[in-house]
Amino acid sequence: MRDNAERVAQLEDVLAQMLQRIRGIPFSVIVKALAKRSIIAINGKAAQDKKLVSLLSRTAIRAGQATQKQPIVRPRPNEVGNDIEAYVIDAANKIGLRCARPLTASGAGKSTGYPDILLHDEDNRPTYLECKIYALGKAPNTMRSFYLSPSENFKITQDARHLLMAFGMSATPSGGQNVEYRAMEFKLVDLHDLLCDVKYEFNSDNRRLYADDLVLASGAI
Repeated sequence: MRDNAERVAQLEDVLAQMLQRIRGIPFSVIVKALAKRSIIAINGKAAQDKKLVSLLSRTAIRAGQATQKQPIVRPRPNEVGNDIEAYVIDAANKIGLRCARPLTASGAGKSTGYPDILLHDEDNRPTYLECKIYALGKAPNTMRSFYLSPSENFKITQDARHLLMAFGMSATPSGGQNVEYRAMEFKLVDLHDLLCDVKYEFNSDNRRLYADDLVLASGAI
């Protein structure tokens, strides 16, 4: 019994050390470790990269104008981020960028998880693009808004640029619970040097959660 207690104490010590939050890890290092792929930083002096930034800026403006003509109507703002992706894909394709949903390493489609979009420029260079929204006029704060979770079937399958296109959204009530969202400004971000933190999470599943030896009482209602 004593040996078992010592073992439990050792495991608790190890776990406590593991749970110390790690801060300030460059996103390029994370992608290299998890996906075995490199993030290519945007070179502000290179003609190809300057053209890419220009085309993506035009894409953002065009996508934003489309939301002003045809607003996104949702009851909750957390759903708007997914809706904006279709506007971006349509705008990017119309200005000459080949744009589609990225496939996983197994070749399957996957709607959830980073990144949202894979595009190629006229030189066939790949760029991953993540779409986000933020409340127009709100100052940047420390609320967590960017996530990458480990996966056995990543959508990051090649060395590429990793950019984020974010839209500042205005919100206008449209009756009932619905709100009309329109993009009024944008930001284009290079994620290469983005600093990220690791926050550990424990989880379980329904089979273990509702195991017979844990349930104290149950019955029909």
